[in-house]
Amino acid sequence: MTGHTPLAALGLPAPEDSLAEEGFAHVLERTSIVPEVALVLGSGLGDAVRADVESDREFVFSSLPGFPSSSVPGHAGRLVMGKLYGVPAAVFLGRIHLYEGHGIGSTTLIPRLATLLGANTLVLTNAAGGIGPGLRVGQLMLITDHINLLGANPLTGWRFPNGQPAFADLSAVYTPKLREMAEAAATEAGVDVASGVYAGLPGPSYETPAETRYLRGIGADAVGMSTVPEAVAAAALRREVLGISCITNVAGAQDTHEDVLAAAAKAGPNLRAVLERVLPGLGKIEPELKEERRGL
Repeated sequence: MTGHTPLAALGLPAPEDSLAEEGFAHVLERTSIVPEVALVLGSGLGDAVRADVESDREFVFSSLPGFPSSSVPGHAGRLVMGKLYGVPAAVFLGRIHLYEGHGIGSTTLIPRLATLLGANTLVLTNAAGGIGPGLRVGQLMLITDHINLLGANPLTGWRFPNGQPAFADLSAVYTPKLREMAEAAATEAGVDVASGVYAGLPGPSYETPAETRYLRGIGADAVGMSTVPEAVAAAALRREVLGISCITNVAGAQDTHEDVLAAAAKAGPNLRAVLERVLPGLGKIEPELKEERRGL
């Protein structure tokens, strides 16, 4: 395979497998889009911007090396390469969850592939249960930090080119400047947004009332079953990250996945209103790493 270099050649940590590199080669052969931004749309949120994407090429997840078929309702399991609000973008309609049973390594495939494709910024969205007393169903929460309660670290087995484990600085996983831009976009759109800490649990069961009290006690404002592995991997790969939770239910109360999807659909217009205003600015963020896609 020619025309690319593994993440290690960029001085970045990576696991031993070459799945992201193989996926990169597969996509590179079929589209000329070089994304500035990668957007991951969580449960029930894919329809929020799907109609706005100027698609150049689409890929079902199962056609990408290492990517399993999506098994979660509300996740189309597709990668759309094209332009979104004028910005070259890789739009992931759905994601890979730890609870689907494919291992913690699979949850990092999206940020690894996005990095090789050229995206310097990852926008990670999710459906989440509200814990903070001020949060309401349908509201957006900009993620300031997270708590990893998955029982696994997504960087397990990752190493730098010199063989050193992937010790990653997680003091500012979610880029403050991007969050400020999202807040400004929300204000312009008249969308009420909150900010808070996201707790990532393995799922797929929802939280008990006692677990919800525990989460509130350790500082979580919202809880979900995704995002943390992608964000940690993105930080290790020196990407900028914007995290947005859509509060779709009250943690600890009786809920079903269908309830979550219905709430996400209703909140979709607010998410779209923020993204259409903030994405053009994200594409102009000066990247920390300036590798050219064709040099990979």
